[in-house]
Amino acid sequence: MTAGIGARVWGALAIVYVVWGSTYLAIRYAVDTMPPLLSAGVRFLAAGLILLAVVVAVRGRAALRMSRAQAATAAVSGVLLLCGGNGLVSVAEQRVDSGLAALLVACIPLWIVVLRAGLGDRPGLATSGGVLLGFLGVALIFLPGDTGDTDLGYAALCVLASLSWAAGSLLVTR
Repeated sequence: MTAGIGARVWGALAIVYVVWGSTYLAIRYAVDTMPPLLSAGVRFLAAGLILLAVVVAVRGRAALRMSRAQAATAAVSGVLLLCGGNGLVSVAEQRVDSGLAALLVACIPLWIVVLRAGLGDRPGLATSGGVLLGFLGVALIFLPGDTGDTDLGYAALCVLASLSWAAGSLLVTR
C-alpha cells in the first residue's frame, strides 16, 4: 500500500470515529431539549430531504422509481434502522450515558454474525475470532460490573437498538 492510500484510509477512519462517536453525544444533548423520537425524526427528515435533493440533482427523478418489493424492503429496513436502531437509542439516552450507549451499540457486528449464522451463512474463523475479540473488549470495559446510576432497562434498549440496526442492515443487503 502506498503512503498516500494509507493516509487516506487513516483519515477516513478518523472521520468515521469522530462523526460516529459524536452522534451519541449529540443525541444526548438533543433529548434534553426535545422528545427523543421527535429529535430523531427531525434529524432524519432533514437528512432525507437533503439526500433526495442530491439524488434528483445528480441522477434525475427517474432514479426515484422502485418496484413494490423495493419499496417494501425500504420501508421495513427504514423502520428497523431508524425507529428501532436510532429511535431506541434516542429513548435510552434519556437515562443512559452517551459513551455507554455507543459501547452497547458497538455490538452490531456480533448481532450481524449471529443473524447471518441463523440464516445459514457460516462465518469464517477470522470473522468469528474478530467479532468475539471485539465483544470481549466491550465486555471488559464493564468489568467489574459497576453500572453506577445507569438504568439497566434503558441500557437494554441500546442492546435492542443494535439488534434492530443489524437486522435492518442485513435486510437491505438481501
